[in-house]
Order: sequence, then structure tokens, then C-alpha cells
Amino acid sequence: MKVLAELVSKGYDVVAPGPSCSLVIKDEYPHLLGTPEAKLVAEHTFDSGHYLSLLLAKGKLNTEFKKGLGKVAYHFPCHLRHQRFGDAAAQLMRKVPGTQVTVIEQCSAHDGTWSMKKEYFELSMKVGGKLFQGIKEVEPDLVVSDCPLAAIQIEQGIGMKPVHPLQALKVAYGI
Repeated sequence: MKVLAELVSKGYDVVAPGPSCSLVIKDEYPHLLGTPEAKLVAEHTFDSGHYLSLLLAKGKLNTEFKKGLGKVAYHFPCHLRHQRFGDAAAQLMRKVPGTQVTVIEQCSAHDGTWSMKKEYFELSMKVGGKLFQGIKEVEPDLVVSDCPLAAIQIEQGIGMKPVHPLQALKVAYGI
């Protein structure tokens, strides 16, 4: 926390690629640590999609996309919903010409290590069924989720490996 607070004091922001990480830094660390550094870092921590959307609003994001993404099924993770800034990554992908984004707000039922336990795996797949069905109904060219744990569950549930929104945007930029 000290290292991050020093960087924030120098004008940097903290950008977390995973919603669980940004949530912990923003909501949990200030309560757990109770330090001025934790509060400062929390105020300057952003999810990657949210951060890019803020850059876009300021006219500081390149929107010269080279390739459409086709039909995208976007899983809106629970830890992003909890942060209450909307589906920023989905909104960004909608800026890519030749891209149709369907947002699916269903639980993947991975739940940390719960779904990894043999005795709960089958139940976790059943609970994740609404998400899997929602993705299948889109008939997507690409499945996207910010959450790496949900991505594991989705791949097991439908056989398609989701990519992170930053990976999808990388394709759209032609990189």
C-alpha cells in the first residue's frame, strides 16, 4: 500500500485488470487497513474498462479501430456490478464498428474456490447454467468477461474461452 500511495501522490492512478482486485483495493483495504494511504489509493483505483471510459470521455482514447469484433457476448461480472459504474467495457466495445455487444448479467457460480471443490463442481455448473444459456443464445463470435474466474467457468460450461475486454480491444485496434 505504501508503494501505491507514493505513486498516487506523484500523479499516477492504479488500474486493475480484474474486478475482484479493484473492488478489494477500493472497498476492502480502506476498512481493513484504516490508513490514509489505503484511502488515497482507493480514491485513485479504477477497473480497466472504467478507466478507459473516463479517458474516452476526456477525448484521450484512440478510437481508430481497425477490425470489428462481430457478435460479442459480454459477461458482466458481479464484482463490477458492485462497484456501480456500469458496464464500461461493454460500452467501449460498442464503439468498435462491426461489433454487436449483448450484456449478460448472470452469475458464473465460480465463487472463488467453491466451484473447484469436487463436491460442489456439479452444483456450480448448474447454478452457472443461466449464464451459459444466455451466452449460447447470442451465438457469439467472441465471449468476453473481465473476471478470470468466471472465464474458467464459462469455458467449462460452453466450450468457448472468454477473453478479457482489453484483449478484445487489442484485436479491434489491429494489434
